[in-house]
Order: sequence, then C-alpha cells, then structure tokens
Amino acid sequence: MRNLTSRVATGLVLIVFYLTLLPFLMHGLGMIGVGLSEDAARQSYLFSDRQDVGNAAMMLHIFAGTLLVALVPLQLLQGLRLRFIGFHRMLGRLLVTLALITGLAGMTYIPLRGTIGGPLMSAAFFLYGLCLFTAGLMVPRMALIRDRAGHWAWGLRLFWLALGSWLYRVHYTLWYLLTGGVGSEPDFSGPFDLAQNFAFFVPYLLAVQMWIISKRSAHQGVLAKIL
Repeated sequence: MRNLTSRVATGLVLIVFYLTLLPFLMHGLGMIGVGLSEDAARQSYLFSDRQDVGNAAMMLHIFAGTLLVALVPLQLLQGLRLRFIGFHRMLGRLLVTLALITGLAGMTYIPLRGTIGGPLMSAAFFLYGLCLFTAGLMVPRMALIRDRAGHWAWGLRLFWLALGSWLYRVHYTLWYLLTGGVGSEPDFSGPFDLAQNFAFFVPYLLAVQMWIISKRSAHQGVLAKIL
C-alpha cells in the first residue's frame, strides 16, 4: 500500500511539473526559432545581427538547457533506475552531456555579450554555469571511480542545478502573481531582480548540501551502532 501511494504521489508530482513546464518548453522552442530567423536581433536582445560565436553559444545554451530541464526528472524515478539500469545509464550520459553543453555555452556567451541585468547578473549567471558544468563533470567521475555516495551526492546537485532556468521563471511567475511585480524592473535592477540573480540556484544547493550531510550523518550513526 505504501509503495502504491508513493508511486501515485510521484506520478502526480510529475504531471504537475510537466504542466508547469509547458510554457518554459514553448518559450525555449520559440527562442530557437527566433535565433534561426534572419531578423533575430530585432526580435530578441539575446542575439545580434552578426551570425557569430555569441549567437551560436546562445542557441546551444537554449537548446541543451531546454532538453535538460525536460529530461532530468526522469532520472530520479526509482522504478526506472531499478528495472531499467541500461536506460538509467544512457539517460545519465545524455543529461551529463546536456549539462556540460548548457554550462559551457552560457559561460561562452556571457563574456562576449554580457547580460541585460549588468555586471552582477553576469557574474551570478556565470557562477551558475560554472556550478552546472562542474556537477556535469563530477557525476560521471564519481561513477568511474565507483564512489556511489559521491555519485549520489553530485547527482542531486546536478538535478537541482538542471532545473535552475525553470526555477528562475517559476520564482518570477509566483512573485508577480502574489505582488504584481513589486521590486522588479524591466532592466532587472530592482531589489527582487538582484536577489533573483542568486536565488534560483544558491539556496537550493545549500539545501541539498544540508540534506546530503544529514543523510551521511544518519548512515554513520547506524554503522556506529552496528560496530
């Protein structure tokens, strides 16, 4: 009964997640279309009139990031991990590849073009890309050296980092619904905007780290009692 309840709850969470994800996916696909158009620079500040490295980096960032957000929840489904180990490993390789591309493309774009929110946003987003890229490297490294605890810990970090661009938009959506956009400006200079530069990934990483520490402490406590 408990397993059935858990599966139903997981299914409902996934349904809600993908329903809220639809606008994000549509936006990503729309931006890819903009990037491929001849007047991309007139449609979005993210692109320039020149088909240069900056445009290519942004296109890769959007494409890989959109796929990453859409696929990463599947990696945490226990049923898939236990019954279809080959699928789990194949999906893991794909997610790591997407995370590396997303992070590297973003870190390439920012020094070339910057961000609409200025130096602070550029620094925060570059840090986010660096964290995503690092987690993408560490997950397979832990698997290669057969460090299951490390693989699990870095996998959790990668999961929440992969959701970062979606969480960024969820934060804004909820804030505008609750307050009408108090503290947010079109040029992202408001106090809410400044906090959001870091709020979409740093608090989640801290929470994940606390969770990892608590689980390791509990495991060590059990071992101490046994020994």
